[in-house]
Amino acid sequence: MGMVIEASGLACGATVRGIDMTQACAPTVVAELEAALVRHGVLVFRDQRLEPRQLADFSQHFGVLQPHVQRAYQHPQVPEIVVMTNRRADGSFDEAGARRGAIEVTRDGWHSDLSYDPVPAKATLLHALELPAYGGNTCFTNAATAYAQLADGTKRKVAGLRAEFNYGGHQRNKSAQIAASALDAAGQAGAHAVHPVINVHVESGVPAIYVNPLITTRVQGVSEADSEAILNELFDALDQQEFRFEHVWKPGDTLLWDNRGGIMHTGRLDYPRNEARRFIRTTVTGSAIQALHESA
Repeated sequence: MGMVIEASGLACGATVRGIDMTQACAPTVVAELEAALVRHGVLVFRDQRLEPRQLADFSQHFGVLQPHVQRAYQHPQVPEIVVMTNRRADGSFDEAGARRGAIEVTRDGWHSDLSYDPVPAKATLLHALELPAYGGNTCFTNAATAYAQLADGTKRKVAGLRAEFNYGGHQRNKSAQIAASALDAAGQAGAHAVHPVINVHVESGVPAIYVNPLITTRVQGVSEADSEAILNELFDALDQQEFRFEHVWKPGDTLLWDNRGGIMHTGRLDYPRNEARRFIRTTVTGSAIQALHESA
């Protein structure tokens, strides 16, 4: 049986079957997966246990991989891999590690990976190794649909605005501040950027909300009060149940998601702290975020 891509029927997400992730993919298969990623935002691959090198090799089908800014969690043998874990080496709970992309309240956790980088990621691949008995789902929201349903007055208000994105030393979001505490000095110095409040996807051309509650600190060129009002309105728009897809993990699952605009994600920090949650992850290098130039 050939590859089958089945849409979730929700605001985003699709499941991919009939592909062996441990083998090289034909260019036609990669092209089909790339098109599905643009169309669905999130692709789910079930029940394929991967070694770190296998995940890195599969990820390279989608572009050049880059080491993550969290160098303390870099895999010792495969530098393209970063380990996502809530355990320290001695087995105790790692608060900073647990909060890397996860939070108790989804409204405060939505983000796009490496949005604090001047050149954010194209895509992320996350592979489950060890899971707690319950909880720890990864949630996605369709930021393009959220933008489309904004009031026309709000669209005009935010058109052309730019915002600051800051990971290291971030004071606006306490959970991000804890996660960033594991960064070394070089990581903290480099983890900030300025991007459009609203971007357009480089492939689809569809506009979407790009500011996010985990990383964005303020909107430039407006007062502090206006910045807070704009951000809170957009963050509330992102956090609507009808825009969501939520993945319930099993060991051997891999997710591939788009970071170029249109999709945001957050993990749920709702699992037993005495149980391990461990993943391996790769990041595909992207390009500069494209601004929405025309007013809505």
